[in-house]
Amino acid sequence: MPGLTTRDSFVLKSLFDPEATASPTKHASSQTSLPGMAEDQFSERRSTELQIISQLQNDTSSPETVQKAIQDLSSLIKESPGYASAYINRAQASRLLIPTGDLFTYNHAEASGQLLEDLQKGIQLAGPTNTNQQLSTHQSTVLAAAYTHRGFLLLKIADIIRKSEQVHGVSDTLQSASAESVEEQASKDFAAGGQYGSKEAREMAVRTNPYAKMCGAIVKEALKKETEEWKAGQLC
Repeated sequence: MPGLTTRDSFVLKSLFDPEATASPTKHASSQTSLPGMAEDQFSERRSTELQIISQLQNDTSSPETVQKAIQDLSSLIKESPGYASAYINRAQASRLLIPTGDLFTYNHAEASGQLLEDLQKGIQLAGPTNTNQQLSTHQSTVLAAAYTHRGFLLLKIADIIRKSEQVHGVSDTLQSASAESVEEQASKDFAAGGQYGSKEAREMAVRTNPYAKMCGAIVKEALKKETEEWKAGQLC
């Protein structure tokens, strides 16, 4: 797909097949279903979903193929609006049609905003209702995918804000937020994605953690000062 960086490609691949890269979390149970959905109903929906997204595992999938998958996922959502991973994979498929540089621009405002809406809906449907709830394996992989994907989208939004450019397709709250606050939210999403099993999210959580970045900046400044003092001593 055009416009995808190496990082994008890794994330896209892992989100379509999260079981391939996610590690087990302490929350996962042996169950596979989703909240409020019987196992047989879940199995039927999952089988349909896997058939839809199987055609998108190839990097050379045509825009027409992607559009067909999006339509099929939309039909699945209409048929079963409580099926969380259909929203996540619809966001994923839609992302294949938007080059990285066009995310949250005027011409792609509606599509970009829909990405965030689908991810939020998937998180809402798959998320635990209390802190002691034991999640099914599928819940964990869905949440890992959703939080990781949203984390990268928030980083993109933070980058646009940092360049003093207009962000399109987002809420008023995000439009008026600072780049630092949006990046902090991205870090929280990565931390959540890592908690649910995404290795990529765990790495990004460390890299974007504001306290870690602050400590890193302090250390760099201290080393710089120490080097300058050492050079001054050598010259004297």
